[in-house]
Amino acid sequence: MAYGHIILKNMITGGYKGRVLPVNPNAKVILDLKCYSSVSEIPEEDIDLAVVAVPARVVPSVMLECGKRRIPFAIVISAGFKETGEAGRALEGKVVKIAKDYGIRIVGPNCMGIYNSDNNFTATFTSLVPKHGGISFVSQSGGVGITMLAWAKGEGIGFSKFVSVGNEADLSIVDFLNYLEDDDSTKVVTAYVESVRDGRALVRSFSSISPKKPVIIMKVGTTQTGARAAVSHTGAMAVEDSVMNGIFKQFSIIRVNDTEELFRLATSFAALPMPKGRSAAILSSGGGWAVECSDLLEAKGISLPPLPKDTIAFLDTVLPAFWSRRNPVDMVAASSSKAYVLTVERLLRQKEFDMVFLIGYGVFSAIAVPAMSSLDVECALKIASLVKEIGKPLFIVDVLGPNQSESARAFERAGLPIFSTVRAAVETAAEMTRYGEYLGKRLKV
Repeated sequence: MAYGHIILKNMITGGYKGRVLPVNPNAKVILDLKCYSSVSEIPEEDIDLAVVAVPARVVPSVMLECGKRRIPFAIVISAGFKETGEAGRALEGKVVKIAKDYGIRIVGPNCMGIYNSDNNFTATFTSLVPKHGGISFVSQSGGVGITMLAWAKGEGIGFSKFVSVGNEADLSIVDFLNYLEDDDSTKVVTAYVESVRDGRALVRSFSSISPKKPVIIMKVGTTQTGARAAVSHTGAMAVEDSVMNGIFKQFSIIRVNDTEELFRLATSFAALPMPKGRSAAILSSGGGWAVECSDLLEAKGISLPPLPKDTIAFLDTVLPAFWSRRNPVDMVAASSSKAYVLTVERLLRQKEFDMVFLIGYGVFSAIAVPAMSSLDVECALKIASLVKEIGKPLFIVDVLGPNQSESARAFERAGLPIFSTVRAAVETAAEMTRYGEYLGKRLKV
């Protein structure tokens, strides 16, 4: 099946309400829509966008038709341009000249398209688009990009925008970062970066956007082998990795090593309140997890202040007599869901704590007493509402995960991220704390 047919089908089935006009000289009707033999044949006076998915050699003539019809934007899906060598580079130059002559702005070529959840515009190869949410993703790899759309859908991660920039013959990753800076539905900006076309423009973009929204970057091509692969992929040159690290540090850009880490952090930044300081409380159903969390937090410079005396007195009325009576709060496998709710609320409301870690909630019912799971779910929803009411982050660790734990699924439905390991939760908290401190310094300037 041709790429153009796949994209057209996704546009229709994705729920886009605007008019879609197929163009193909070899068909009269496609997917029950009237098909035109050329762009010039379309009777509509105003056309907003052309999605071009034809062989590379045909793209210049299609762009010329679009220019004559005064179409202002084009997404050029077609590959076979500068990423293939000098002949492809010359062909891309021809396309760019036509676009400039007629004032057309181009996404691509050699890209996988775009997705906009605001209007269900799905001009991509995948119909597996995620639910609406606050994360936007700009990718220099189309394959990585649409795979992440499908993965995010499976994981229940909410997206606002997705852009595959391809060869960046015109519009670049910086242009889209600048757009997302002022996009109200984008809460967190993420990007997959292989190379940088204009380093100064990227620095200006980071400087402007980072005080407004967290920016999370997966930067690849860090080795000589990876850099050569990036050149053959999109035809662009890589930037010295130490230079990129310096830029990231200057503007508190969060750098990640893989896509799992990227979306774990993005989901947390989008869903959780920002920590206002470096103090934490731990509430754990097992002592081992509490010790691990304590060690990791100390290594990240996050403190565990002692419990206030009035909080100890309150928890004495809530928890079993053998509870730890210190921070971390070791529940010692206590089975009362309501006790967890009361304890979490008390810790979240304490001014001494900027964040709370909840480890092992619901594990007892999941592995031993399934009959308790309904109460665990009910109390999980109460805990989720407390996070929104009080405005402090709660980092929930469930080693069983949503596949085995009904409580974990309940937290996710309520909009709270679940961490499968203590380390992942602590590393996320540390990045959020660092970014919060960066914002605080910016406000003082």
